[in-house]
Parts: sequence; structure tokens; C-alpha cells
Amino acid sequence: MTRPLVPTVWIVDDDLGFVCWLGDILTEAGCRALPALSCREAVVRMMRLGIEPDLIVLNPHLPGVARMLQRRVRAKRHPKIVTIGTPPEALAASIRVHATLERPFGSQPMSRPEWLERVRKLLREPQARELEDR
Repeated sequence: MTRPLVPTVWIVDDDLGFVCWLGDILTEAGCRALPALSCREAVVRMMRLGIEPDLIVLNPHLPGVARMLQRRVRAKRHPKIVTIGTPPEALAASIRVHATLERPFGSQPMSRPEWLERVRKLLREPQARELEDR
């Protein structure tokens, strides 16, 4: 399979508005953003489309996150993993996370330009860590 010239990012979160907002930011950063509203939907789309992500941005509290990421390990795929919020201890102990970003809410949310800069920085960094095969 030929890799696209632009990074592919899967966005996995159950908040449609947030997925669309983040998809716009990732597109602006030069990525091909592919949404999924659940881990099951992400896995099905990866298999149907045959598209492996360079980066997975996900809500670490969704059902099936650990299983979805372990499938990537078993398939010898090691995309960068970015969680939206702090992952639960059980997930953090089994999966290495490249970065954690916080949702834009509260009194001082991360602005769109800040998100864009963080995403661009993540994409420029070499694969710093791989998922642990546990």
C-alpha cells in the first residue's frame, strides 16, 4: 500500500462537534483527518478503507480504547497516540501516549491557534515512543 504524502490522523471521540472542530484544525495543519465516533467505528473504517493512521487522537475514556490500540500493536502498526485528557491508570500502564491535550473548555481553554501549533509540533517530531507490546 502506498502511503499518502500527508499524515493521516484518526480522531476518535463521541462528541461530534469536537470531532468536527478538531478535524478542521488537523486539515489546516496539512493532515488528512478521518473521524470516528467510537473505537468500534474506527477499527471498522481502518479495515474497510485500508488506511493506517500516522496519529490517533482519541478520548481515552471511550469503551474499547485499549483493545483498539492493542490491535495496532498486533498488526505491527505504531502510530503516535494523543489522548484528549488524562488516560485512566489502567490504559496509561499498558499504552504509551505521545502527548495529552485538554479539551477547549473552562475559564482559560487552549485556543484554536494553540491547538494548531501543538498539532503541527507533534507531526514534526519523530516517533518518540512506540506503543508497548504488552
